[in-house]
Amino acid sequence: MEKANIGKTLKMLREERDLTMDMLVVDLNQRYQIEINKSQLSRWERNENDPSLALAVKLADYYGVSVDFLLGLTSVRIPSRLLAYNSLLRKGAKK
Repeated sequence: MEKANIGKTLKMLREERDLTMDMLVVDLNQRYQIEINKSQLSRWERNENDPSLALAVKLADYYGVSVDFLLGLTSVRIPSRLLAYNSLLRKGAKK
């Protein structure tokens, strides 16, 4: 199985939001009460290292995407729980 290019995805998501690495590190550390630094983030984006599963879940939450999207397993960005919620809303609106 080919290694997922999580780094490319992380960099793309960060750049889409016009965030510097410094800005992202500060925001992630404050929001999730974690301790990551710019060099860790840089290694992730260069695919030299991968974030732990726990951090991948936090990154997916931060960007509003699924972990599967981060790992390159799907091209669908929206987490499945949001898809299910939207489906329920549509069903409720039809009544």
